[in-house]
Amino acid sequence: MDNTVEKLDNINRTLERQNEIMQKMLDIMPGPENRFVRVLEIVVLIATVLGIFGTVDIVRRWVIGG
Repeated sequence: MDNTVEKLDNINRTLERQNEIMQKMLDIMPGPENRFVRVLEIVVLIATVLGIFGTVDIVRRWVIGG
């Protein structure tokens, strides 16, 4: 039981460190200048994700042979 508690504490400490790192990254990154720029960033992000899904689908079809 002590081993489980110790592992959970280690996981909790690791997550806290990761949260601190992510917060520092977000503090350093500049925010978008206006709403239009933010919308463009979201559109590009969505297009990138769809492109990755398309590439994964093509590779999957090559492997499976569909």
